[in-house]
Formats: sequence, structure tokens, C-alpha cells
Amino acid sequence: PFFAPGKGAEPQVTSAKNDPRLRTVVCRHWLRDLCMKGAACEFLHQYDLSKMPLCRHGDKCKIKDCPFRHISEADRLECVFYSQGFCIHGPYCRYKHVRREREDLPVVADFTLGLSQMQAGKDGITPRRPAPKPNEFYKISLCKHYLQGECPFGDGCHFAHGEHELRKFPKKGEEGNAEGDDGDVAELSENMFGNQESTTVDYYRGGSVGGAEDGKPTPILEPENAAFFICRAAMQRDLAISTVRGEWYVQRKHAERMNSEFHKGKQVMIFFHVSDSNHIQGAALMTSMASYQEAMDMTGEKDSFCYRLKCEWYRTTELPLSTALKAAPNLILPTLQTQLCEDMTCETGEAVMKALWNSPIVTLYESATGEKEPPKSDALLIDFRCQSPHEMAWPVMPGPGFIFGCNAQTMDECLGRGIFGLPSHMKHAAAGIRPGSSIFLFNVTDRLLFGIFEAVTPAIMNIEPRAFSKNPKATTSPFPVQIRVRVSLECPPVEDTDPILNDILRTRVGGRIGPLSHAQTEALATLLAVQCGAMDFMTEYSAQLKAGSRNTQIPPIAMPPKKLKPQ
Repeated sequence: PFFAPGKGAEPQVTSAKNDPRLRTVVCRHWLRDLCMKGAACEFLHQYDLSKMPLCRHGDKCKIKDCPFRHISEADRLECVFYSQGFCIHGPYCRYKHVRREREDLPVVADFTLGLSQMQAGKDGITPRRPAPKPNEFYKISLCKHYLQGECPFGDGCHFAHGEHELRKFPKKGEEGNAEGDDGDVAELSENMFGNQESTTVDYYRGGSVGGAEDGKPTPILEPENAAFFICRAAMQRDLAISTVRGEWYVQRKHAERMNSEFHKGKQVMIFFHVSDSNHIQGAALMTSMASYQEAMDMTGEKDSFCYRLKCEWYRTTELPLSTALKAAPNLILPTLQTQLCEDMTCETGEAVMKALWNSPIVTLYESATGEKEPPKSDALLIDFRCQSPHEMAWPVMPGPGFIFGCNAQTMDECLGRGIFGLPSHMKHAAAGIRPGSSIFLFNVTDRLLFGIFEAVTPAIMNIEPRAFSKNPKATTSPFPVQIRVRVSLECPPVEDTDPILNDILRTRVGGRIGPLSHAQTEALATLLAVQCGAMDFMTEYSAQLKAGSRNTQIPPIAMPPKKLKPQ
């Protein structure tokens, strides 16, 4: 890395992953799955055709469908080394080699001129772009060019120009380490639950998403003096309504247990899990005793949900059950076969709370109508939203969805084979896909979002090894993380500039391709269904079911949605 030259420049330690001036070009090594720098790489780890590196062959490239950028010979910078008489890269040099007569070449070559070529424009004077800040190894050793008499980088050199500029070598744990002096939090790793005893306030502040900062810190600082429950919800919209109204309904037997703990003066935290979603969606703190509501007591129904308690929501997220069970192996989930609310020990509750507060904040509801501005990223846990009574959403499977990518060349193959693919480094991101998950396809060339598709299989490596490859003998696909899909609803595509689409995906960073929250999935499916007119059929279909009509016709779409049960 380099830094902005100038005597008045204050060197500040940073890391490549946090410098906005980096990652403007796709990493060549990442494209071949060979980059070893990971998050510290100065180049972009994302398949973006508009940011591809330059092709080494330039406009003479004869490779069919070459993904790299091609510029004309006239637009390439001249190689300073070749102008001095010799370039070690030969015909593979990224700069232009201009042949000159022998008398036009210097008598003595000065190859130090080439060291500044990366910082110079076509005129050799204007800087091409501002250099990034120095890293943690700034000026820890002497500059060899300075020792030989002159350094071409001058004040912008990363190395010390004299003993007076030398700094001590940074040790692990000291200020100025690889994390940076700005207090960057280390990335969460798979062994984040290794130390169950680490229960500090800072640890509980947890992860964030889309600039939402930390959200609300957990209100429970002494888990051993608290009570924990996990409730099962029928639909995610029930949770969204709960966040707005600040209340939840439970059965009598569960109300008695919660009231008993609340009466003892304990803090009662409730975790919520939506049926068949394979995720825990959030946590709320009980703020009042559960009281009987006669209007909600359905006659003839055994143990109905007629006890209402007040609650304050502290976290809305999507924590995979697999992650929660790794953190708390003794966690017992509520089911239809057992009971719809389970209590847990203080140790189990503390472990689930850790996992929940280290999961990104997500919204439980996203509007597909665009009638109201979405909540600000720093107010997701204050400005709660839910569906209005007359608003309908396109039915999708509980749980997250996913946006796959393609370009103009691979789209026909994606639809023809019924296979969507991802690079191998996205295997973990696609782990949440299961049969029935809602899938979308984003064409990066035309900037169009297609849908709605349904996953037939989970993400599997190399379902079709020759897919997306020009080599008929290929043993592995360039996009080996693959799923089989089928059309759920055939809709016209949505343009990337659509304001509602951008509102729904406003928290996404690094492009369109990647996992979606359930709220985003439902909103995208609804947006597509509205544009093709399918929502009108679905509204009529639901109304007929609610009225008890026996002649209800399924909407005429590509594949009928799952039949709704009469209410």
C-alpha cells in the first residue's frame, strides 16, 4: 500500500479492507480462486464485468468471450522500462512498448523512473489516483533507494529516510496492529463461541448490517439472575406486528410460568422462532405480567392464546438454528408435537443471547409498495414496520432467499439447464438454501432482476461440472456452487434502477448477488408478482377462500402457489 505524499500528511494506520479508495478492480487471483489475502486484499472480490482488470493482450486478444477489459493500443500508457531499453515482461507487459531508433535511446538507462509509473498519468506528472494510507509496517525499515542516494517516491515513501524516521516493529496486541488504530472489531470467526465465560457489555453489542451500527445492547447483564424462553410463531408477519404493538399472546400454561419468573423480579427474555424457517428471528424483553383477554378466548378451542404480555424488542435478526445449536447444544426448540413455548437454563439462554447479538440486524418487514420511506439504517430497532391489514404479500417459503448472478452469455445456459451457479468462495453464503427457497436471477450485463424461481436442491458442488465452461472436458465448473431450480412464477424483469427495488435492497453492500433476508425475499416476490398481475389473482383467490367458496379457482400462473388453508 501507498499513502498520500506531502510533508504535512499525518500517517494513520489502516487496513486494505476499510480503505474506500481500494477495491476498484476485480482481483485476478480471486477469479481463479487462488487469492490468499482474503479480506485484506486490495482488489475487489466480486464478479463485476464493469470492474474487470485489463487484458494483457489488449485489443489484440483472440480469446473468445474474454471477461477482461480491452483498451486500444493508443490508450495504453507507455512502458518506462522499455523506453530505457529493456522490459523484463516482454510482450506480456501491461504498458505500451514503443519501438525507437538506437540513437533515440539513452546511453545509460535509468530504471528508477519506472518505479513511479503506477502513480503517474499519461503526462508523467498528474497523479492517477490518491494513494491509500500506510499500513502497520510504515517506516519500520530503511529505504534502500534513499541509502543509494535518491528515492523516486520522496516524501511518499513507506520506508524510513534516515534513522530518525524509524519506528518500532508492531507487536501483536499493541496499538497500531493489523486491526488499525481506529478500533476496528475483529471479524467473527467460526469459533466465536469458544469462550462461554466472556460476558461483557461490549461483547453483547454484537454485529450490524447496512450501517445500522450496534442497535440496542442487551438489557441482561447478569444472565444467572434472568429467565429465558423461546416461542414459536406461525408467520413472520406476526412478529412484525408484535414489534409495532409491543405485545405478544401466549397460552395459559406458558403465561403462568412467565408470570412466576417476572413476579420474582427476574428479567424475562423471550426469543422468537418462526415455524419451518430454520432461524431464530429476534429477542424481546417482557415488560408486564401476562393478563387474560376474554376477547381472544376462542370458545371450544383448547388452551387458546388469550394471555397478553407487553414486551420491548431488542434484536431483530435471522440466526440459523444450526449456529444457535452449536452455541447452545442443550437448546430445546418449540414444536407442534411438543409445545409452542420452551424455557431454558440460564447457561443456554446466555449462549443463545450471545449468538443472537453477534448476528446482523435485519428488518422483519419490507414494503413492496413504496408508499412510505423505509426506516433509516440507524433506527431499525426504533422505527418498526409491519403490514397494513389490507396489504397482501406473495406467499413464499419461510426463511431467507437468494439472488444468483449471470451475464448475457450465461443466462440462456442458466435457464436452459435449470441450474444457477456461484463461485466456490460463496459456498458458505449459499448454505442456507434448501428445497423450496425463493430464488432470483440478476443479469449483470443488462442490470435486470428475474424471478420468481424455486430451489429444487440445496447448494451442491458441481451438479453439472461442464456448466458455464467453454471446455467440453472440464471436470469442474468455474461456478461450482450450484442449485437446480424451477419456475415458480414467470414475471417480467425489474430494472436495477427501480426505486422500490433499491429500497428493498438498500442494506446490501458489494452488489446484488448474495443471500436475502425473509423480509427482502417476500417483498421482492411481491414486487414481481404485482408487475405481472398475479397479485390480483392471488387477492381474489384468498378472498374466495375466506368466504368459504367451494368453486375457488387456483390463479392461472406458471406454477400454482401452495394452497392457502381456509381461515
